[in-house]
Amino acid sequence: MITQAAISAPTFHGLTTRRFLVCLLVACLFFQRFGIAIGGQAANSAGPVGLLLGMFGLLQGTIGFDRRRLFIYLFLVFWVLLGMAHHAAWPDAYGVSPSSKSVIQFLVLTSFFTLSFTEPMDETEFFHLVNSYFGIIAIAGIIQFFAQYLGVSIFSFDGIVPNFLLVEFGWNLQIGSGFGDTLKSNGFFLLEPSIFSQFMAIALIIEALAFKRMRYLCLFIAALFLSFSGTGWIILATFVVGVGASLGVRGLMLAVATSVILGLALTAMLTFSPEAAAVLTSRTDEIFIPLTSGHLRFVTPFWLLSDVLEWVPSAIVVGLGPGVSEHLPINYLYNVNTPIKITLEFGLPAFIAYLMLFVVGRRTPLQRAIVLPAIVMVLITGSYAQFPPVLFLAALIISVARLRPSLGAGIQMRGKPARAELPNRSLPPAAPKAARWIPNES
Repeated sequence: MITQAAISAPTFHGLTTRRFLVCLLVACLFFQRFGIAIGGQAANSAGPVGLLLGMFGLLQGTIGFDRRRLFIYLFLVFWVLLGMAHHAAWPDAYGVSPSSKSVIQFLVLTSFFTLSFTEPMDETEFFHLVNSYFGIIAIAGIIQFFAQYLGVSIFSFDGIVPNFLLVEFGWNLQIGSGFGDTLKSNGFFLLEPSIFSQFMAIALIIEALAFKRMRYLCLFIAALFLSFSGTGWIILATFVVGVGASLGVRGLMLAVATSVILGLALTAMLTFSPEAAAVLTSRTDEIFIPLTSGHLRFVTPFWLLSDVLEWVPSAIVVGLGPGVSEHLPINYLYNVNTPIKITLEFGLPAFIAYLMLFVVGRRTPLQRAIVLPAIVMVLITGSYAQFPPVLFLAALIISVARLRPSLGAGIQMRGKPARAELPNRSLPPAAPKAARWIPNES
């Protein structure tokens, strides 16, 4: 039975899977702050780099299309265009004109989910590379924080790098930690402490599942604490709940072990630095306080959804149009997270299709364990549907990367036996210019 397939051009030497991985990691992690301003909007360098890598990979045969995700993506495009056709007759019906730039950017960036490695990469090699680069970010963030005590404070590249190369405006680069006069670490190369926190949470999850190296666990935990951001903790909580439910007894043990390790780290901080610990715990109730980050991120989007559906019930089907949800004439301040934004702008069917791009795919057990935290990172803790450094990195880890299990002896999803990904050798060599379907073994 064919469960997944890829369409690709014949394989040539050039952009190998490993080179694709390294180039994308470098773009997403080390060049977040770089890009150009187009039409008053920042175009992050990771976007064009990732898309060009995908296009070149398709030409080289390193990258193919995942057939099921491609069909889902085409449905998403169809539904978005259907909604735009519906709104064309009333372009200013809601006091805001739909944005063609917004829909083009959304669809182009989302197309990255349709890609897949043509040949599976060794799982150990893949995650070792990913966490090695996360480790560099963690070290940079830790040094950045403690350098403040030596009088060195570099939280923005403004004045160091020419402004026309930077896309830092609009991001919270410098946020007081509440611990003396220090600022929260943003990972030095990253744009916000929140992003740093979330990446460190993903790195911790990978390390806990795959390698369990104590020095890396301590490194990522320290970096997570120095971000002074709660979003990473939300991702870890999601992982603990998800892994406990999906990995059976071993998953429950892993969830308990993760909770204990993090609890011990927090206890140590309470003991040796009560002020720092108080900063970390002081924001636990801000979801209930209007105008705070937590309230704007997790409460006001649902107020907006309720008000819009009462005002325009048809929005649940065809949406209000691209870009409209962020500028509605509402008498309270609000933010829109990714699920609410896509639902309000393109309709619920479009959001379901978008979510399926995260869920559908042939994965190793370790990848499946990361799916839920990755979804929470992109859709809930930050509005990253149009921010390539986070979107592409999440897509790479859970969808684009087609891996051959080599860590799976201890990672077994309940009810889903791990099956090795083997290169398909049953097809004859493809002629030049001839596309081929490469089925996964069932």
